[in-house]
Amino acid sequence: MGERPIIVVDTNVLLNLATPVVDGRSRAPTGEDPLKTVLTGYDVHVPSSVLGEVSEAQGSDDLLSAAADLVFHASHHLTTHDVDDEIDDPLDFGLDQGESHGIWLANEISAAMFVTDEFNTTNYLFVSLALDDRNILFTTPHILCVLAERGLFTPQYVDAALTYYIETKQWDRQYVNQLRNTYLTD
Repeated sequence: MGERPIIVVDTNVLLNLATPVVDGRSRAPTGEDPLKTVLTGYDVHVPSSVLGEVSEAQGSDDLLSAAADLVFHASHHLTTHDVDDEIDDPLDFGLDQGESHGIWLANEISAAMFVTDEFNTTNYLFVSLALDDRNILFTTPHILCVLAERGLFTPQYVDAALTYYIETKQWDRQYVNQLRNTYLTD
């Protein structure tokens, strides 16, 4: 498959990609592994603060902790960057450290994409403005749809996953339906 595009992802993206894999409830989509597909389809980079946030999510017996465990076990597929000493003044605007550091890293390494799940907030606008190239901003539902378009997921799986995320993560239905109309309809 040639050289994989470089992407930078934040903590919630990794956890959201892992959640359906570890969710044993009947409402969870099955048959695919979104985390594995992203980690093998892209050269995924993260600031070390993202792994710190993943580590903080571990340690209990809930779904988030199970997702964090899966991400942590797969972390050898991530290229981690210590950016604390590189950043003079981290972005704020309500962004957490992983998101702020991720934006800086995406700009620094000229990543093909920065993937965040800030689309349900006004932070999405701040992220968009902070990136050097606005065309590189993606969300988890967007990247899932792109992967379906590339034939790495079936459209049926992505459709089921998007419904799952709307129901369990309260993702914006209008935004997700726009992605469905753009990527999943013939």
